[in-house]
Amino acid sequence: MSLDIQAITYAATQTSINVRQVAATCKLLIEDQCTVPFISRYRKEVTGSLDEVQIRQIHEHYEEYLKIEQRRTFILETIEKMEKMTPELKNKILSAQTLNQLEDIYAPFKVKKKTKGMIAQENGLEPFAHFLLTSFDSLESQKAELEKRFVTENEKIATFQEAFEGACHILLEKFSGDPEMKEKMRQEYWNSSIISSEKRKEAEKEAEFLKFKDFFEFSEPVRQIKEAKNTHRFLALRRGMTLNILKVTVAIDANTAYQIMQNHFFADATKLGNYALLKKISEKAFDNHVALSMDLEIKTELKKIADDAAISVFGVNLKNLLLQPYLGAKSVLGIDPGIRTGCKIVIIDQTGKYIADHVIYPFAPKFDVEGSRVIIEKIIELFNIEYIAIGNGTNGRETLEFVQDNIKQVKEEKVKAVLVNESGASIYSASDIAREEFPDKDVTVRGSISIARRFQDPLAELVKIDPKSIGVGQYQHDINQVKLKKSLEGVVEDCVNFVGVDINTASAPLLSFISGIGPSVAKKIVETREKNGGFKKREDLLTISRFSQKIFEQSAGFLRIYNGENLLDSTFIHPENYPILEEWTKQNNISLND
Repeated sequence: MSLDIQAITYAATQTSINVRQVAATCKLLIEDQCTVPFISRYRKEVTGSLDEVQIRQIHEHYEEYLKIEQRRTFILETIEKMEKMTPELKNKILSAQTLNQLEDIYAPFKVKKKTKGMIAQENGLEPFAHFLLTSFDSLESQKAELEKRFVTENEKIATFQEAFEGACHILLEKFSGDPEMKEKMRQEYWNSSIISSEKRKEAEKEAEFLKFKDFFEFSEPVRQIKEAKNTHRFLALRRGMTLNILKVTVAIDANTAYQIMQNHFFADATKLGNYALLKKISEKAFDNHVALSMDLEIKTELKKIADDAAISVFGVNLKNLLLQPYLGAKSVLGIDPGIRTGCKIVIIDQTGKYIADHVIYPFAPKFDVEGSRVIIEKIIELFNIEYIAIGNGTNGRETLEFVQDNIKQVKEEKVKAVLVNESGASIYSASDIAREEFPDKDVTVRGSISIARRFQDPLAELVKIDPKSIGVGQYQHDINQVKLKKSLEGVVEDCVNFVGVDINTASAPLLSFISGIGPSVAKKIVETREKNGGFKKREDLLTISRFSQKIFEQSAGFLRIYNGENLLDSTFIHPENYPILEEWTKQNNISLND
């Protein structure tokens, strides 16, 4: 796929990154089909050391430009087919910078149903409208002449009143839909509009009514609420609006809006013969059309801004969660707290392998404190348990207190007991991945395994769960789901590749996030490993079906082989750079192991 030079320039402008760096990055992404983790780690000399965030921003703005141009081309072709294109109109379309501006220009051509203004134009009343807009003569002084021209000599119009109303409809639609006026109004809205909310009359009937009491009499400047630190308030307003609890409006001072309309359409207003009429029509155009349009548009744009801010927070929180310190080769006892149905406990060995499970009943109705104590203490002795990981859900703190107060090894501080965030464990336990891993275990046992493993190795376990289910942000169901999914998957990909994986122990879900691999190739790697034993060197990957040279280039540096044939396979050094290091060791008379 060839690069679009204008898209590169656009991406450079939007990101404030040097155009040469942007061009080099786009070539790697689009022409060479390289992944973001590969580019950020192994092509720093090409991009000028751009990080993964900057690379993704470049790609996003590059694609944004292509979408704008695709829409521009569609609009040009459509209007050409309608035979309504003029040089002036074409120039406006070509000059438009944003999708909103393009849609403003295209709006009159999308109308399927004829409007009153369109019918009036077909009836030959546009000159009448032009007279009202530009003449220094009053309507009354020219009534006889106008009646003769637009009624007597016009078979389509029966009365002067009909002609007059038709001309007014033409002006109303002109005032409502003019693209240049709407752009001026748009700028005014972003600069000075106020977003406000009030309680709807029937709101008390809604179950979540009281959650929105802070917004029953609320107002804030739009320029303030669109700041990243404040956008969560807009998401709250929008949820209240969706639930029919709140009425939310965005508005500017009406007199300011009227003045913008008048300055744009009839600047020398006081000299015009029909100034009072034009003023009335322009105000009606704003009140009935422009204000509603701007209200909807600003709220739509605020939603996008709020989505981006929320997704950014999701990403930061998820990255911090995934990159928590790795516990290492320690045996863990995982406990999923319960009351009536008991606490499900599982044993996980040093490698993360599931050993066994059991149920204890230290709480009501059985209150088997002594039996539960004996079981846990024996398990700690038999399996050399060093940590007890307890889910922080319902009854979590009570379970932690039971362990701290009753288990000898914990009281002696030989074993540490901790609460672990169990968000998403229930999602994992019912997932296809969990059923494939533990087909003969019920969901409660799978949940306990997830709790123990995520304490042992957060990254390896949490990649199995939909990031949205881990609980790392607010309003996750209110924001753009496609964009959220794409962003969080990018965060997971970045984290996995930042750490790298042991190819001889990593699960298929973990491998699937490695640069260039994906789910199907990951499964092939695991199947080959189980069939032939562990991999001895990175090059062995090329024997796997569908593992192409391109996939090897993109993934090899992130796949680790410990105690293999080549010591460099256990490092982040890419195989393409092995010859350089090997030659250096020869020249300096140093062994590779040293």
